[in-house]
Amino acid sequence: MAGTIIADTLEHSDSTSLATNQIPAKNAAQTFSAAQTFTAQSVHNGGIDCNGAVDIDANVDVAGAFNIDGQYKQVSEAVSALEIDLSTGNYFTKTISGNSTFTFANPPASGTVGSFTLELTHSSGTVTWPSSVKFNSDTAPTLTTGKTHLFFFVTDDGGTRYRGAALVDYVN
Repeated sequence: MAGTIIADTLEHSDSTSLATNQIPAKNAAQTFSAAQTFTAQSVHNGGIDCNGAVDIDANVDVAGAFNIDGQYKQVSEAVSALEIDLSTGNYFTKTISGNSTFTFANPPASGTVGSFTLELTHSSGTVTWPSSVKFNSDTAPTLTTGKTHLFFFVTDDGGTRYRGAALVDYVN
């Protein structure tokens, strides 16, 4: 696959690299004939356009447009306990069969927007959300057992408040 990254400045280095590759010209393009993998923090002060594969194994900060022409893939994170660790992803799945109290950990810093989805398969019990979660009209949705529910959460204040929304009662 071929792709192009267009940015005001593109810097990339990893822990084993002896040098940093830099493209200083405004809107300079770097074209890759195979997938490019970023393994250390990369900062892009312009936009990124990619028509091929880009694998990101660490932090990439983009100040500008981030355009994806092609399929976007997100790994689904299965939650083993009841803590949703926001540093591990933004799409989580959980099956519950009893009363369950969720907690959220590691939200992005205040001033940075973070959002995530929880796909909840619910066979029995009640769900309790952190007090920081605010649903429409300050009322959590009523859940039907034996169904799957999708919850969406967003925070912009470091997790002090999460706005929540739900699509409930999908057939399993």
